Amino acid sequence: MLKMLGMKFKLNILFLLILFLFSISGLFLTASINFIIVILHELAHSVIAQKEGVRVNEIELLPFGGVAKFRDLIQLKPKSEMKISLAGPIFNLILAAITLILLRYKIIPLLSGFYFIKINLTIGLFNLIPALPLDGGRVLRAFLTNKIGFKEATYYTLRLSRVIAIFLGIIGVIGICYGYANIILLFIAFFIYFATLKEGRYASYVLMQYIAKKKGKLLKEKVVYLQQLIAVEDTPLKDIIERLVPNRFHMIRVVDYDLKLLGWVTEDQFINSLVNDGIDKPIKDLLD
Repeated sequence: MLKMLGMKFKLNILFLLILFLFSISGLFLTASINFIIVILHELAHSVIAQKEGVRVNEIELLPFGGVAKFRDLIQLKPKSEMKISLAGPIFNLILAAITLILLRYKIIPLLSGFYFIKINLTIGLFNLIPALPLDGGRVLRAFLTNKIGFKEATYYTLRLSRVIAIFLGIIGVIGICYGYANIILLFIAFFIYFATLKEGRYASYVLMQYIAKKKGKLLKEKVVYLQQLIAVEDTPLKDIIERLVPNRFHMIRVVDYDLKLLGWVTEDQFINSLVNDGIDKPIKDLLD
């Protein structure tokens, strides 16, 4: 475990193995440059996260990139997640632009400069692909979360991510057959696909954890935004939870099949019933 700028860096064992293999093959300097750029990319995420009041646990360096791990649930803070996610790619593009200026005035060697630009553009643009767990996927989810709720936004983005992963896999196989691509594209496709499986399992846990903290948020901030929902009387709680929007408190209007108002359910009532009675209870049972 390393520490830099007050942040912890965890070296994955496979990271060290890949670095060793590159060193014995004469590509240690090239690999080192790539990993330094990855570290800078993740540091950009972390710096913006700290400015947004999000605590950074650690940055783990993986064989084909890195990941910043946060203590707070940035997935449920759409504006913050969007800013934090865009920080890495934007920083890469800025580094590429600065290097181009240095090349223009012949301050750095031509070949080294072009290689540095190439790697920064590759990492920056690749991370903007709208697939989880890449930065582009997180930006897309953050954008959708305010419109359709966190869970629905996550599942929509995960479905798109799997389509992209399969597409990259097909392109990778075709490219290898015709000599236009290497096996790294296949690794990336597998990484994206299997990462979506983990992200999907985590989504429900994240939402439940956030909901459990909402009462404390209201007591602390005194005033929060209100979101209204309408639900037919026999709608189970599990279908309503998917519609909850982060950073909003909810009032649920319960109606019958003629759309006549039966009553209102507060979010506090909803959460208590969710915890005590389970997710299959119909919303009408919460009415007094």
